[in-house]
Amino acid sequence: MQGIGVDIVELDRLDLGHHAFIQKVLTVKEFEIYKTLKSDVRKKEYLGGRFAGKEAYLKARNKGLGEISFQDIEILNDETGCPYLNDEYAMISISHEKHYAIAFVVIKKNR
Repeated sequence: MQGIGVDIVELDRLDLGHHAFIQKVLTVKEFEIYKTLKSDVRKKEYLGGRFAGKEAYLKARNKGLGEISFQDIEILNDETGCPYLNDEYAMISISHEKHYAIAFVVIKKNR
């Protein structure tokens, strides 16, 4: 294992009206998925999970904010609904519970 990272987001702190922030965090593909979500609760879970996932990825790579753009980190879901990163050496898990989203990232050593 090369690195691990974890991050947690308080969903109530996310402002769904702050479009500049949302478009800074989400890639074009992620934003297309975000727009299809019906409820504000689900939108906050999705946005919070992606934000936490990208922060956890930066921590696992030992990078600070700004060293890798959120636009260069993409988290999509496979056909079973499991999230994955656009880095073949990274594994991610995202979870939501009422007011929080948490993400855990592991970077495999074979980088």
